[in-house]
Amino acid sequence: MPVITSITVQEKKKNRCNLFVDGEFFSGLSVEIAVKNRLKVGMEISKNEINEIVEESNKLDALNLSVKYVSNTLKTKKQVKTYLQGKGFSENIIWYCIDKLKEYKYIDDSEYAKRYIDSVSKNQGVHLTEYKLMAKGIRKEEIRAVYEQLNISSKENALGVLEKYLRNKEQNKENILKAYRYLLSRGFTYEDANYAVSKYKDED
Repeated sequence: MPVITSITVQEKKKNRCNLFVDGEFFSGLSVEIAVKNRLKVGMEISKNEINEIVEESNKLDALNLSVKYVSNTLKTKKQVKTYLQGKGFSENIIWYCIDKLKEYKYIDDSEYAKRYIDSVSKNQGVHLTEYKLMAKGIRKEEIRAVYEQLNISSKENALGVLEKYLRNKEQNKENILKAYRYLLSRGFTYEDANYAVSKYKDED
């Protein structure tokens, strides 16, 4: 049976310790987990038990890091996953953290989409919004559901952007065509852009 031969507190991270088994370094470990499991020098312990304790420690470390990561601004599930992957955690631990963060309401993709759409919808069309949110891991179905929930009129928003673009410009065909292209570049649909242009001409 393997024996714990040394437990030393790390110099740079006082909340972590180094675990030595049979005279050789085995793994870094959270001091909290070491105390919880009553680890001590001379203790006989199976490799399965040690691996389970190390896994528990890694979960705690990953969860603490992920909570700190999402504490300042709301993040998506994909952002958290990418962050923890960059820290070298296993898929099993990453999904453990994501499940915990969702349970504690620290991450909520629908809420993220809602806040984002609410802040940009008057200046940005559906296509561009979908592109940016999907890049953050939010599904198109969730994005469309949020649009319906917020009752956003993309046509009226397109008209507002067009009016702002044409402000202080000569109202000629060339500038209106440029404004139309600008709407498309901002992610508005052809339908929204056509509506804005026709409505603008009627108001002119």
